[in-house]
Amino acid sequence: MDKVTGYTPNGSLGIYIHIPYCRNKCAYCDFNSRATDPVPEGPYTECLLRELSLLADRESPKERFSGLETVYFGGGTPSLFSPESIVRILDNVFAVIHPNDGIEITIEANPDTVDGKRLKGYRDAGINRLSLGVQSFNDLDLKRLGRTHSARKAECVIQEARDAGFTNLSIDLIFAIPGQTPSDLERSILKALTVRPEHISLYGLTIEHGTPLHTALRNGKLDLTPEEVEVEMYFKAKELLKQAGYEHYEISSFALEGFHSRHNSRYWEGGSYIGLGAGAHSFLRYPGWGRRWWNEQDPERYMELTAAGVAATEGGETLGRDEAMTERLMLGLRRLCGISEEEFRKDFGLSPRSVLEWKRLRELGIVQSANGRITLTEKGIIFSNEIF
Repeated sequence: MDKVTGYTPNGSLGIYIHIPYCRNKCAYCDFNSRATDPVPEGPYTECLLRELSLLADRESPKERFSGLETVYFGGGTPSLFSPESIVRILDNVFAVIHPNDGIEITIEANPDTVDGKRLKGYRDAGINRLSLGVQSFNDLDLKRLGRTHSARKAECVIQEARDAGFTNLSIDLIFAIPGQTPSDLERSILKALTVRPEHISLYGLTIEHGTPLHTALRNGKLDLTPEEVEVEMYFKAKELLKQAGYEHYEISSFALEGFHSRHNSRYWEGGSYIGLGAGAHSFLRYPGWGRRWWNEQDPERYMELTAAGVAATEGGETLGRDEAMTERLMLGLRRLCGISEEEFRKDFGLSPRSVLEWKRLRELGIVQSANGRITLTEKGIIFSNEIF
């Protein structure tokens, strides 16, 4: 039972662990990350463990959840941390909440930060899902994005990952890179299919304020991909992946059977998760509402607070029924299977149609319904960023 509210969150738990350090900041990146050399691996790991201890005292996850379903090391570049640090973190996490059988444990990695030995170390540490930031199999695309690895390096690392025993491999690809043509993207997709990862995340490039690409755009030194070309790229890529046996299960996610990202699915389904590290967010789901908090973003300040035994929480909020309903719709509609009307009504006592402006969105060709579920149309998927 929640010490603050007196209610018990629903179901199992996921844990996200944020490693905010990179070797360099990519031209498109607005994530909470810092280019740092050397990386303060030891001190930051100690602070993660201190935060975990504080959270265990406050949230009592072992007593309140059915078990730990997923762990996700994200960043930044988590693969800058050694397997030994990953083992320490996981050992402490499992002491706080028991892992369920078949737990999914993911680490993100940049190809230029790992080799066969390090990958074997992660596998031995218990990591069973590897998410590689490939972004493109075209060296010119990689240069435009500010990536420091080559396409050849990415291919080598994928083989090394297989040799290390990874049977659940995800790769990220970006499209609508300035200067990229539909043929360029098609070649990247086809190259990806030759190595056949179990999961592919396909993201349209967005130019975020404050990034080098945004500065170049503002100064007239960057030409954006025309919207109609971006749409062409997306549908062509989607068709190639479908023909190769990948299920399109979320707007940006494709997987072979049985290899959906269980951790990311927790976000889209409104499940409970706890975030550790600088800028990490946490969310606990309750029947019909939720509670969220987030950490101090600056890694130095985060470490100062946690090293002193103080919670690094920067803010928090309670989601009432209206806010929780809106969020459930926004996240749930990202999934191609959409939202169950029956489950939504069970949680909130209302039909999702009454919250969605159903008539207007249906007339616009954005949403549709079948078999008790509401989903986005293909038009809705294309314009999902504008809608939500």
